[in-house]
Amino acid sequence: MQQFEESSKNRIIFYFAIIFILFIILALRLVWIQVINSAEYEHKALNQRIREFVVDSERGIIYDNTGRKLAVSLPAKTVVALPDNIINPEKTAAELDKILNIDYKTIYGRITSDAAAIFLQRKVSDELYKKIEAKNLKGITFTEESKRYYPEGELASHIIGFTGVDNNGLNGLELSYNNYLSGKAGKMIIEKDAQGKTIPNGIREAVPGRDGYNVYLTIDEVIQYMAEKELKDAADKFDFSGGSVIVMDSSNGDILAMANTPLYDPNQFGDYPEKNWRNRAINDVFEPGSTFKIITAASALEEGVITENDILTDPGHIYVENEEINCWSSRGHRKQTFAEVIKNSCNPGFVEVGMKMDKKTFYSYIKAFGFGEQTGIRLPAEARGIIPEYQRIGPVELATFSFGHGISVTPIQLATAISAVANEGKLMRPRLVKEVDTGAGTKNIINEPQLVRRVISKSTADKTKELLKQVVESGTGTHAAIEGYEIGGKTGTAKHYNEDIYDSSFIGIVPAGDRDLVILTILYDIKGETYYGSQTAAPVFKNLTENILNYLNIKPDPEANFVYNNSQKEVTVPDLTGQSFLNAERRLREAGFNVKLIGDGETVRTQLPVSGVKSNYNSTVWLFSQKEDKENILIPVPDFRGMQGTAAVKLARQKGLQVSLSGSGKVIGQSIYPGRRIKSSNKINLKLR
Repeated sequence: MQQFEESSKNRIIFYFAIIFILFIILALRLVWIQVINSAEYEHKALNQRIREFVVDSERGIIYDNTGRKLAVSLPAKTVVALPDNIINPEKTAAELDKILNIDYKTIYGRITSDAAAIFLQRKVSDELYKKIEAKNLKGITFTEESKRYYPEGELASHIIGFTGVDNNGLNGLELSYNNYLSGKAGKMIIEKDAQGKTIPNGIREAVPGRDGYNVYLTIDEVIQYMAEKELKDAADKFDFSGGSVIVMDSSNGDILAMANTPLYDPNQFGDYPEKNWRNRAINDVFEPGSTFKIITAASALEEGVITENDILTDPGHIYVENEEINCWSSRGHRKQTFAEVIKNSCNPGFVEVGMKMDKKTFYSYIKAFGFGEQTGIRLPAEARGIIPEYQRIGPVELATFSFGHGISVTPIQLATAISAVANEGKLMRPRLVKEVDTGAGTKNIINEPQLVRRVISKSTADKTKELLKQVVESGTGTHAAIEGYEIGGKTGTAKHYNEDIYDSSFIGIVPAGDRDLVILTILYDIKGETYYGSQTAAPVFKNLTENILNYLNIKPDPEANFVYNNSQKEVTVPDLTGQSFLNAERRLREAGFNVKLIGDGETVRTQLPVSGVKSNYNSTVWLFSQKEDKENILIPVPDFRGMQGTAAVKLARQKGLQVSLSGSGKVIGQSIYPGRRIKSSNKINLKLR
């Protein structure tokens, strides 16, 4: 019995000891939590009650140079699902599937997830928002965000670019100036209880953000619209894949317009193929062809290896290390001054001039004019162009460089380089952004005009400009002439290798008050018979320039030498039989025709179309040294369908073809399909009704 009592007593003592030890541990733990580490646990408890909400900043506005808004931010609704509040997820998903661009399975998965709230679709249109709101779906609510909006649609889309759903820039200036435009998001801090209700007198704090800065461009919305419209209109006349236009103020490098086609609307950029987003004036390269002759001429004149009155001889070709380089005129230009070489765009003449400069000198001028390096215009993915390494340039390469072949440049490089000629020899960095408005109380960021370097002297620049005026007045650039304005310029035509596809261009220097504008027009991948820069890009330049001068209120100079008027749509073909090929060709080109010379003789024996026919301006006249040569020429058959009989006969005569009519009214059928090539002696039967 005594032994049992002692055992019970020992157990009680043991239990009391255990309890005492546990009490000590608990006490120490309480001291640790409430005294030693109290701050940490207070912080954790507070974090469980604190809710942070991001407050979007307002993205900056993009303006043109007159204050017109090109990119703004507008409020937009985002569709939010609260899964715990949705009573019938199947029905809800089915209803939303009819409205949103999201499939049923995806919607159902989101609205049945464990998340307290989940985005279904961000920044929907007002139309979708109203449709969903009208359904009054339980557990579907909306929150307001900021959405980028481009009020002018596709206008200047390649310059401005676009933003993603998170309002960060993805292309164009929206991307390259994103740090300025995006701002900094703020946040709201609120203390809430376990049920998610705001605690009265609890913590409530706003951390302010910063709205994005506004950006002011050098672009003029009106000139930009004109440039884009001319490219669109050109697409109705010529078969080409796209085009670029740059309008640049040579005095300060300001870009007044930079247009590309095809266009796209940045408000729905995802609806367009990605190739439409490319700013071809910046991202793509092309072979400049004869427009590059301006660089050759200016460099040679600056070096003194040639003067405008020096005589050069062109037999129609020139050999460089056994490589034959031909002139566009198969007969050649015979003896001509360098001024005439420029006016006639004579390749052999330019090869001679290029060879007069040593390789090192010519190469240094090409680099000095900015080719082979980025211009620094601050747009995404600017290409550098392709200039072969110095060590890989031989005599043949040097010769082809002189007339713009064997190298590739970007449109912005070419416009910037020719602007140096227009600007007294001073190369300016092209400028798209004039100013960044950082808000009240802070200093704005001003992009001042930036001189890169002087490339040639003022006297050389002035001399080159005068020579370019002769090109437009009476040379290959007459299709760009505007009466009352002394415009200088140069055409360019570059053939794609192994393909009958061409890049055609015209670049002109246009007096505009106290400054010169440089306007570049390029049509890429032209197909068909009409592809020369003089036929395609030059008329685009002319139409655009006339509109710009009118908009800027630049009046014509009544004392200007330029009185050439090529506005007529039809020109009478002169009688050229018996004349020398050289004189006949000159007469035709001055009248606005293109010329094809056939045969080895020196004298025109016959022609197509025949004399007296009214033919379209820019159309081609064939000259033959032997009458039998005419019979061997294959002429493409036009599409007469839908034309009145008299109009069909007129068109056939213009083409040098013979037709016979049956019936009256409009042509409903023709015996030879359009596009087939036939001899002029073949007759086409047209059926009219």
